[in-house]
Amino acid sequence: MNKQLKSRSILGLCAVLFVFPLTSHADESPGALTIVVKDQVTERPIPSVQITLKERETASTQTLETNEQGRIMVDELNPGLYSVNVSKAGFATLFEPSVRVITRKNIRLDYELRAESIEVVEVRAQQSDLSSSASNFYIDRESLRSAVGGGADPLLSLDGLPGLASASEFASFSVRGRGPRDNLIFVDDFPFDKAIHFDATLGEEEDVGGGGRFSIFAPNVISGAEFSPGGWGPAYGGRAASLLKLDVADGNPSPSASFRYDLAGFEVGYDGPTGITEDSTLLVSARRLDFGELFETIDELDIGNPVLRDAIVKSVIPVNQNHTLEVLLTDTYEDYERNVSHVFASPNFEDVALLNFKQDSDLYGLTLQSLIGDNAVWTNRIYYRKSDKVSSEGEAFPDQAPEGAPASDFPVRENIITIGENETEIGWRTDFEKINQWGLFSAGARLTQIELDYDTVLDGDWIRYVYDNDDFRANPEQRYIVLTPENINASIRRKETNYAGYVDQKFEFTDWDFSAGLRAERDGFADQSVVSPRFSVNWQPTTTTRYFATAGQFYQSPRYLELAANDSNKLKNEKITHTSVGLKHTIIKDWSVLAEAYYQNLEDLVVDLDRANGTFANIGDGSSYGFDIVLNGTIQEGLYATATYSYNDAVIDRKDGRGDVTAEFSREHVATIGLTWEINDRWKVAGRYKYLSGTPDDLFIIHSDVLGPGEPLRYSKEITQRNVGRKSGTGLLNVRVDYRRAVGPVDITAFLDVINVTAASSGDESEFDYRRGVEVIDSSEAEPLIGLRLDYAW
Repeated sequence: MNKQLKSRSILGLCAVLFVFPLTSHADESPGALTIVVKDQVTERPIPSVQITLKERETASTQTLETNEQGRIMVDELNPGLYSVNVSKAGFATLFEPSVRVITRKNIRLDYELRAESIEVVEVRAQQSDLSSSASNFYIDRESLRSAVGGGADPLLSLDGLPGLASASEFASFSVRGRGPRDNLIFVDDFPFDKAIHFDATLGEEEDVGGGGRFSIFAPNVISGAEFSPGGWGPAYGGRAASLLKLDVADGNPSPSASFRYDLAGFEVGYDGPTGITEDSTLLVSARRLDFGELFETIDELDIGNPVLRDAIVKSVIPVNQNHTLEVLLTDTYEDYERNVSHVFASPNFEDVALLNFKQDSDLYGLTLQSLIGDNAVWTNRIYYRKSDKVSSEGEAFPDQAPEGAPASDFPVRENIITIGENETEIGWRTDFEKINQWGLFSAGARLTQIELDYDTVLDGDWIRYVYDNDDFRANPEQRYIVLTPENINASIRRKETNYAGYVDQKFEFTDWDFSAGLRAERDGFADQSVVSPRFSVNWQPTTTTRYFATAGQFYQSPRYLELAANDSNKLKNEKITHTSVGLKHTIIKDWSVLAEAYYQNLEDLVVDLDRANGTFANIGDGSSYGFDIVLNGTIQEGLYATATYSYNDAVIDRKDGRGDVTAEFSREHVATIGLTWEINDRWKVAGRYKYLSGTPDDLFIIHSDVLGPGEPLRYSKEITQRNVGRKSGTGLLNVRVDYRRAVGPVDITAFLDVINVTAASSGDESEFDYRRGVEVIDSSEAEPLIGLRLDYAW
């Protein structure tokens, strides 16, 4: 399913989408902005904040002030691009260079100001949490939905962040040498690791380790994403690669409906007031994508039939001045089938897998935020999460059918292995923040009850032709391994309660602050209690330079699938000791550079012992170190540039006698350079070039005729050394064009996003064809993605 799940399109249709809006020249009705400003720490509204709006096209400006509720509504604005400057004495000034006003629509903008003795001008509308690393990055809604290479997926828009490596047009990513499943993902501060579709349990090796393909979010659903590559505070734990917090958008003050279409399917949405209480809002998004129909259209018949659908509902209900209730409902479903007709269409029958994956995943959450006294905030969240997933794999044997026989005559063995993964989680999260005489005090608790029902069923012995030389074989001369039901069949049915608590105190001084925190948690599945200290220091001697450092311990819980693979797998948490130092410096006005160096000591790493038995153990250790550099700047109004470079050296000792080897997801060099040009109110173009070092390679031997005389000809691949050397590096160029205008009461947005314009090849992805004894390299080609969105406001 790896190379095949690619959204290809027809370039002729792209031209139609961009020519169509040009046929109308109707006047555009005015729009409006509702601006709400709060204190970043206390969440209280800030009155008398000066708001300066500058219209890009006419250069006209107007200055207004927020009222006692920290709010101002500006109407009769010409549709187009505006800059917003938010300032008040005693607070750091915020500057957002590009806000779009849409015809007939009242859009709400929320800003949070931070009290500062030294005034600092930020270039985006939200500031990251200063108690963690300054390498935290925030990406707003407009940037997420129009990022080059992002297509229709907000997680693809993270490309170019420090330490992050995204090697393809899929939503999964690795950070600082760790794998895609090592990332900690929160949605509205609810833990949700099912945010990416088609995270394969069975199939090709790169699919099983790849971390998924498409996120569950439509492009306009996420209002902002905050990303940290390491060093976050004690409120978060469980994964150790990166922390990604996604905020689902609130509804706007005025009602609007939307329809979005691309070649794979459609999305419908509503956002606006609910009428329950004053200022209560509702956002609804529902979509269905059928890639099977798309692949048939473009004559890619060997891929299979992936179908997904998502529904997201969020309502924000202010109960009174001090209490706000939020409701989040998420329902996602995916279905992927690859049958014998797809095998028949495969070139040289190089992929004979019969696959069937289904997953139904839901998240329901309720948040109550309460303002306590003059400067404290208490937030409580309860949630329910359920996931039902069934994966099965079989095999077709086209070489055992007469030459030229139809697909229906191919011998098949269906459902050779079936894995069921059912999870139910009920949780409560509480967080309390209060300003005290030293600075900011934070504390919280987490309580979750998780029930697992996992099954692995192998229907008879199954020969596998790719194996490690130390995998179990009854006969050492046998050049393949045999999976047997007695060694593979396994199940786990457990219900455990996990709990955690944390405290954190930030001590604030004139130009520096120091945070000390502690997290204590109990992992019922690992039967382990751990304590994690976390520290951070920030020093800002001038308005242009900030130094920072972080240190702490992080624990990563074992995957449930690894626990369930064999009854003997008694796994505990991996331990990561993290340190980092860095600086952020404003070179000249509108140009800044950030540099951070880090070191991580890795202990108790989970490694696989034997493919034939599904055994794992906490016997690995290693280290990861490197640095990230990010340069951001504005060349002129509407023309923005960014460049990043990340170096990583991550090694792991699997305790197999081979010593330190390069970590599986480590890329030594990742570099990107991007340019975005908002030509005018209607046109926006962007490009990004990125270079990625290859992932580690393996040394192997190919054996021929391994089944012997009288049996079908089969080859095998014996891996003699893992992660030796590197595969070839890859240079990718992505280009995007956006067009937007109003046609009567309808706002039309169209985009063309071409991933890998030059069709550069990558050596990362290949599969072994055991019928021909060759490595099949994943072919590369340009991937044009298109979309058309219609918005109607009233």
